[in-house]
This record gives sequence, structure tokens and C-alpha cells, in this order.
Amino acid sequence: MTMIKRILIIHLAVLACLLAASCTVVRIDEDAAGNRRDVISAGERAVDAAEYLEEYMEPYILPEINERKVDLSAVLEAAKSGWDNAGEAYGEIKGDIGAKYNFIVHDTAVVKEINTESRNGFMIVEPVDAKVDYTIKISIGPVFRGTAIRDSIRFIDFNHFVNQMDFAELANELNRFGNNNVTQSVDVMALEGKTIEFTGSFTQPDDNEISIMPIFMEVK
Repeated sequence: MTMIKRILIIHLAVLACLLAASCTVVRIDEDAAGNRRDVISAGERAVDAAEYLEEYMEPYILPEINERKVDLSAVLEAAKSGWDNAGEAYGEIKGDIGAKYNFIVHDTAVVKEINTESRNGFMIVEPVDAKVDYTIKISIGPVFRGTAIRDSIRFIDFNHFVNQMDFAELANELNRFGNNNVTQSVDVMALEGKTIEFTGSFTQPDDNEISIMPIFMEVK
């Protein structure tokens, strides 16, 4: 067999493998020089959520959280004129018709109650410097629902991912990131009656309850 035939066979084998694996090329990001970085997906997964956060958390995600966080009271004041008004001023929306705004907020509050009756545990807090017309809940787990952290961050784009499963797992990974930060900083079960400072995200509510997924927390 000649060298040319060997090369041709190898190329055909590689092509067949790629087709069988349904490989997809996905544009991920561009560097400072404007060069695009591509990821090739062999089969179902293209982007591992943990690896994605490891690469982008420090240079992009955390700076955005710190730059865009706003006082919870400011968001609620704007929401008196409608959540669209608050969202246009402070929020981020992902999706099309029916999608809701998501917000990155911080505030100082007193912990009024800790509820662990279900695995979706929460604490009820009252902001120190503002009277609000909402019940403010901060999730404490151990089970966390929602995608507020993911969907409040403008840097994160569904187009970074080839399928909904990977995008959904990123939301779970961000919730774990926030919970780990909180549990490493405070003893959650000992917070009732204490004053805390927190940063977190929430999705615009349908009723008078706001459920915040915490990202950072400390006792004042």
C-alpha cells in the first residue's frame, strides 16, 4: 500500500468518526486580539460546566457581579412602576416572549426566620434601611431551584453551549458555587436575629415573594 493510500484511508476514518459522533464546532469566546476560540463537541457534551466556570469566573463573571450588583431597595423602588421598568434599569433577560428579568442585588438585612421544613430551605430577611412590600427569602438548601444567577449574568450566553443540558448544568454549578461561598463564610443555622450583608440573584416574582439565590454572605 502506497503512502498516499495510507493517508487517504486515515483521513476517511477520521471523517467517519466525526460524522458518527455528530461533532459540532461551537464558538466560545474571543481573546483580547479578537481571535475566536472553538470547542469541538463529540457526541452530547461540548462544554463542561465546572470547567467553564474555572476558566471564566475570575476574568469575567465575578467582575460583572461586582460591577452590576445594585441595592435591593433600588430594584424594588423601580419595580413600583412595573418590573419592566426595574428590568430595563437594572436587570438582564434571557429568552424571548414570556422571559423574565433577573437581577444581581446586594443589601444588609436582619434574619427574621430560618425555615428548613423542606429540602428547599430558606431564611426570611428584612432589609435594614428600607421598608419593602415583599417577603424576602434567601435560599439555604440543601436543594436549590432556579437559574437566577446564570440568567442575571450578561457574559453567559446560551450560544456558548450546544445543548440545553449543558446550559442547565451551568445553572446548577453556579448555585453550588454560591452555596459553597455562603457555607464557608457563615454558620447558616445560627443566623436568626443577626444582621447579614449578602449578594445574590433573583428572578422577577409573580407574587409578593422574592427568592434570592445567594452568591456571597457575611455577618455584620
